[in-house]
Amino acid sequence: MSIDKKLAGFRQISQEKLQNILCSIPSSQKDLVIEPSLIKPLEHVCGASWLRIKGINKIYKFDQENVPPKATTMVYLISSKLIMFKHVLDQIQKLEPRYSEIVDDLAHFHIIVVPNVLNSFQSLLEEMGLFGLVRLHRFNWDFLNLDANILSLEYPQIFQDVFVDNDLSLISSVAHSMRVFNMVFGRPQVILTYGEHSEKILDMVDRMEGFQPKNQQKTCDFSAMVVIDRNKDYASSLLTPVVYSGLLLEIFQSNSGTLQIDVNANKIKSEKLDFLQVNPATVKSTADVTHLRLSGSNDRIYNENRYRHFSEVVTLLSAQAKALGMEGKNLKGMQLAEIQEYVAKKLPKVASHKKDLIKHLILCETIVNELGGQFEKIQTIEESMLFNRNKKQVYTQLQEILSIDAHKFNALRHICLMHLTCGLTNEEATGFITNYLNAFGYKHMNVFPNLTNAGLFPEIENVTKAKLPTISLPKWQSGFQIEANKLKLLPEHDVATKSDPICPSYVFNGSYIPLVAQIASVLLTSESYDQFFAKISSTDQLKMFQYYDRCKESVKDIGGIIKSGAALDAFPLKPKSIFIFILGGLTYAEVAACQLVERLSGAKIVIGSNCVISGRDIVEA
Repeated sequence: MSIDKKLAGFRQISQEKLQNILCSIPSSQKDLVIEPSLIKPLEHVCGASWLRIKGINKIYKFDQENVPPKATTMVYLISSKLIMFKHVLDQIQKLEPRYSEIVDDLAHFHIIVVPNVLNSFQSLLEEMGLFGLVRLHRFNWDFLNLDANILSLEYPQIFQDVFVDNDLSLISSVAHSMRVFNMVFGRPQVILTYGEHSEKILDMVDRMEGFQPKNQQKTCDFSAMVVIDRNKDYASSLLTPVVYSGLLLEIFQSNSGTLQIDVNANKIKSEKLDFLQVNPATVKSTADVTHLRLSGSNDRIYNENRYRHFSEVVTLLSAQAKALGMEGKNLKGMQLAEIQEYVAKKLPKVASHKKDLIKHLILCETIVNELGGQFEKIQTIEESMLFNRNKKQVYTQLQEILSIDAHKFNALRHICLMHLTCGLTNEEATGFITNYLNAFGYKHMNVFPNLTNAGLFPEIENVTKAKLPTISLPKWQSGFQIEANKLKLLPEHDVATKSDPICPSYVFNGSYIPLVAQIASVLLTSESYDQFFAKISSTDQLKMFQYYDRCKESVKDIGGIIKSGAALDAFPLKPKSIFIFILGGLTYAEVAACQLVERLSGAKIVIGSNCVISGRDIVEA
């Protein structure tokens, strides 16, 4: 069975899990109440007709204020957030008197929690006097297939939980899904980790699989697996992408692979100060364009352009619009029979294509309107940050943008990028905080400690000012530049080509190669372990979690073992297929970069994460 067919099989696995839960509830009349944010992810698992076959009578969207009508059994589907659980219990307390007249031993309220039932849930049940009246069920839907070679667990809260709050309660759910992945595709013989949380996940997978005998002879669909923490490459999530799919996510909200389109209430407009808002009357209406499924199988135009440079997309769509205009002119020269054939066979396809084309032209127009004014300036600023050039000038420009074009999350995003690449002094950090709070209000004071916890902003120190002599220091490299140069993430020459890219850095206009794409390229192009070691050994943070039957040995030690003949050389990788998982969120720029590596190497790269994000989503979390 091909990899693509097995990827599609994750849907059936999730359906089996949900079916087992629904069938365990002894009632023929069940109403389902769904948390709004889970509706789109659930569509990747099953549809309304499937739920009705499994005994669900009516389906409601959860509304804290409006209690649903009485049913024999109420089933709630919610995410594992304590506040959401409390809202559901409040509603159940209002419903419970309706069921007091029913004399039986059945629980009439069931709560299905995605992906994990927290210990605090049981305590809250007892505190509210509902213990025994409500049954809890755990539902982990594993990987959802959003698009070709893109998998997502759709747990957007993981970045905040793990990297900001240091709450690892959802890590076990990720480990369970990784174990299912190994069961479907086989465990790869080469597994790399980059980050402490990635290693913890694979440790959990090992303990889960430890109770079962390992069959080392089982064939694996993927020859290598790479698991990376998001904080090991913040740059790829904070930089502004130039690929079409990446820019769409910069402008519009997305939920489980579906873009919510509203040009008058997009991410840019809703997060600017009121006096900077564009008059809604000047913006083209999109009443007929409400959403876009970010899947190549659903939209041919998106499939052809999703990973292209945006400037190329605009050119191609304009050419297609002109070609459609010529279709009408050609009708004038047709005979009656030709017109009849055209109307019967070709016109429906033309009409459908025209509708899709108009949708994408509106999206492109919105991108230009919202980002066009500052786009080139931001690109120049970001490139200067990456190479640690003109730090004072860059800081001044960021402060100017905060003054004249203030954006709540993008302003934070760029100062975080500056901290990572160039470093911020105590004075620079406090100056930015002051200006930011003056612009958006002191209610955002808690934002900066959270960014500090995630490693995105410096910790402010109380330093007594002292007069120090001015010393001219030579240009220095920050830790970011040192690590990026080790892995060759900063191209040494201009490699940006819009129409036919040859370097993954094209996703950031030729200034930076995403870490996942570089690691994938090294794995797929190395002809021997020595060659792989020569390219990757400069960084000590990348660890070999497993190499055949050896676990947690350094990349250097594995090289010595191969030379001694105690282990085989796994390179070149066969089959040429790898799986990459990013804990904390995946960007479309990284997907596009990996897609280019895949095309250039003739390999298969499947990339997954807990969710798909943009740069502003990181700082919002």
